[in-house]
Amino acid sequence: MIASTQKSPHIIPINPETLGEPAGHFDRAVRIGDWLLISGTSALTNLSGTIEERIMPDSFEDQACVTFDNVEKVLEAAGATWNDVYEIRAMLSNAADFAHLNDIFRERIPARGFIGHGYVTEFLAPGMKIEIEVNAYLPRV
Repeated sequence: MIASTQKSPHIIPINPETLGEPAGHFDRAVRIGDWLLISGTSALTNLSGTIEERIMPDSFEDQACVTFDNVEKVLEAAGATWNDVYEIRAMLSNAADFAHLNDIFRERIPARGFIGHGYVTEFLAPGMKIEIEVNAYLPRV
């Protein structure tokens, strides 16, 4: 079976110029009608080159701040804000960093109204400490 090279016209890729090219064969986000689905985003997202060439900050806090900045760039490119977000998946390399992440959530997204998931995992990039996926709802006015 040969894969089609044409996407559905209902799937709109979003790849902000303010971010680096994805390290893999995917888009930063896609919009499908009222739904915005943002790929896993990290402190590598704004950088270019292979995963091994992308140098990110050492500390969890610095990586988390850059990660949230990168998600904001995708949200802005889609005409959205954190207020439109209804779901966040956070993957951490160390469960002990959850308290710091929770503080960042409170700072960046003071109003609740979203659901969250947390996982501890190993990442493809050496030294990576956090990656988040975000989904938002953007009803057409």
